[in-house]
Amino acid sequence: MRNLQAPPKLPVLETTVGAWSSVAQNLGLAMRLYWPWMAILGVCLLAWGVGVAMNSGLSAPSPVLIGGAGWVPSLVIILAVLLAIPTVFVGWHRGIQSNERPAQPIVIDSGVWGYIGYALLIGVMLVLTVGLCILVATVVAGITTGLGDGPTSFEHFKALAPFLPLASVPYYLLLSRLSLVLPAIAVGQTMSLSQSFRMTRGNTWRLTFGAGLIYLPVALLSSILDIVKLAFPDSAALIGTVSILMLLTALYCTHAALSFGTFALQRLSPAEPFTA
Repeated sequence: MRNLQAPPKLPVLETTVGAWSSVAQNLGLAMRLYWPWMAILGVCLLAWGVGVAMNSGLSAPSPVLIGGAGWVPSLVIILAVLLAIPTVFVGWHRGIQSNERPAQPIVIDSGVWGYIGYALLIGVMLVLTVGLCILVATVVAGITTGLGDGPTSFEHFKALAPFLPLASVPYYLLLSRLSLVLPAIAVGQTMSLSQSFRMTRGNTWRLTFGAGLIYLPVALLSSILDIVKLAFPDSAALIGTVSILMLLTALYCTHAALSFGTFALQRLSPAEPFTA
């Protein structure tokens, strides 16, 4: 009977504002999730610095390290970053969903591995979709601009530029239809890609618009940064300040986007049982 019911509609503005405010309300959760990984990175960077000092001395330090002193800290940093991102994201989804706080400094459980697996699967699907769209756009541009007539040149390929942004449209539409999977897996709910596709029916543009609206502050700061670079090219302090502000805003909006996904899951899949 549930499949016969009209799918609920996602209130975009309400969900977006709630997602933004959720980040400010859960700064303590962010600190809990980030500090263990920051400690690991700090220790690795310290080990790197000690290796540099032992390799070439403090008077003329060289960043070139040979052997374990060089590759061990680098490998640990890479692995830490690769694990930190899904672990923090899963912890954030859980905190927003049920106010859960991690009992241990670092929690890597089946939910995290499932999150990684589905993220890779969705990533492959998106890459293939965008690649196909770019191929189609190239063929269409070749026919309409004469790209295939005569020898190719850089000017010919420049004619593709107006067509390439069209490839991003299916990307965002497909991503919106699969947007419930990752927050569901994070909080212990069983959900497949097809279930997410079904549950988001009728909300494709709402989810797409909401996801774009979440990152609007980042887009505005990016435009301001471009203006500052043109107006004050020699002001390293001003450019650096705006760049740091944009980085912090991007981090804030990223967590707001995670909250947006969790709120969308609560709205569009309210009756689905949670196993965690």
